[in-house]
Amino acid sequence: MTAITVVIPTVRGREDHYERCVEAYRTRSAGHAIHLVTVRDMDTCGLAWNAGAAQAAEQPPDYLHFTADDLEPHWGWDVAAIEAVKANKLPAPRIVNPAGHLDYCGEHQTELPDWQRVQMSVIPFMSWAQWQKIGPALDCHYFTDNHLSWRGLRAGYETVVRRGYEFTHHWAQARRGAGMTVEQRMAHDRDVFNAAMRPKAVAS
Repeated sequence: MTAITVVIPTVRGREDHYERCVEAYRTRSAGHAIHLVTVRDMDTCGLAWNAGAAQAAEQPPDYLHFTADDLEPHWGWDVAAIEAVKANKLPAPRIVNPAGHLDYCGEHQTELPDWQRVQMSVIPFMSWAQWQKIGPALDCHYFTDNHLSWRGLRAGYETVVRRGYEFTHHWAQARRGAGMTVEQRMAHDRDVFNAAMRPKAVAS
């Protein structure tokens, strides 16, 4: 059976969100073997994703999925994501808020058609072979998903909308800034991301 490792970072204060997330992955995955790897109380999402991937490397899965404890997958999320990877792409999700209103579909608050090429995916999913070319994740909290999509494109994998790759985002507030205010964290991580994209100087 096709194996998917799902890496779930979680922090104290989000216990209810985490339990809902885990239950959704256990009950809404369509016929694939789902292995949940929980990474607790790490400083940033990027560090947690890398730690989860390192655990997965002990018995590499077919696919690797990086999520968050306040995300709730909808039925069949895995089928749509795998279809994209089999087409040599990376899937971008459709995300709604708890009221069912659109948050994201390849772009924020914009409905885009299935398979449309977009800049990045906010909920990464890839094959293990793709991860070997794309990883590791950047050590930051925000913009980690931007960086993986950018690395994916450089490795030859375009990101496309997959409308069946769908989630509800519950916007948990506990430690949302990962040790900073959200504004400070966003500014800090934007600088880290921009620095990572700059060409490295070649020593003479």
